[in-house]
Amino acid sequence: MDSKRKFMILGDIAVLLVSFIWGATNVVIRDALGGITPFWFCALRFTTACACVMLIFGRRAAAMSAQDKIAGTFTGAVFILAYLAGAVGLLYTTAGNQSFIISTSVVFVPLAVWLLTRRFPGWHVIISVLLCTAGTAGLVLDGDLSVNFGDLLSAAAMLFVTAYILLVQKFAANADPCGLSCWQAFGGMAVAAAAALIFEPMPSNVSAKAWAAIIYAGTIGFALTLVLQTTAQKYTSPTHVAILLSTSGIFGSVLGIIFLGEPMTWRIFIASALILAGILLVETLPAIREKRSSGD
Repeated sequence: MDSKRKFMILGDIAVLLVSFIWGATNVVIRDALGGITPFWFCALRFTTACACVMLIFGRRAAAMSAQDKIAGTFTGAVFILAYLAGAVGLLYTTAGNQSFIISTSVVFVPLAVWLLTRRFPGWHVIISVLLCTAGTAGLVLDGDLSVNFGDLLSAAAMLFVTAYILLVQKFAANADPCGLSCWQAFGGMAVAAAAALIFEPMPSNVSAKAWAAIIYAGTIGFALTLVLQTTAQKYTSPTHVAILLSTSGIFGSVLGIIFLGEPMTWRIFIASALILAGILLVETLPAIREKRSSGD
């Protein structure tokens, strides 16, 4: 196995860890939103995240070019729009549903890359996307093929996540990923704070459960995942990132069932199996082909 393949696998593992943390964070947020309004939750969360990454990587962020600083700030602002839509959406839908809807970026990222680069990603990627999409649809749609307001907001969050993945891929290739993460956190904090000040009253009493969720979601749920994903995307493709992030729906559903008492059905099992099949296909087929071509 060549070094490029090894780094790609390490990058994929890092993105899979991000996916697990995303799924877990959705559950934490869903359980905490009763104690604070969603925009103020996001504002405090991203202020915490910005403080964390600036404390650790602030010097590297300051040394970046003005162009990279602007790119990072803009990328972070786009990502936070996904969080703001998602935070409000969680007031009307389940953590599991939102995780799966956002994971449908697995469809839009490969299509966008195909359109932008004119390079066909391969039939195994197309089949993987279809499997992940079928699994997502099986969990998101009601029996009458309807969606609620929370699901629509979650769909908007998914589109912002798609744009974010493509922007990180564009800017991370030639920039310090840790410094870029700092400016992303700054951009996210600015947008989240502005939305909270404009649309919601200042919170007068934040519960202990909400503060615990803010600290977790700001440090592990955003600061850590921001650095992991930005660094990982230097070594793996945006299509791989989208497909791997689609597993956040599985993690979100399982953890929602365990900790929030959300319903467990056969539909969840079947849909999760379809998504896992898509992940295994896109991850293992290239490795098998590489092994065969090398004669091992």
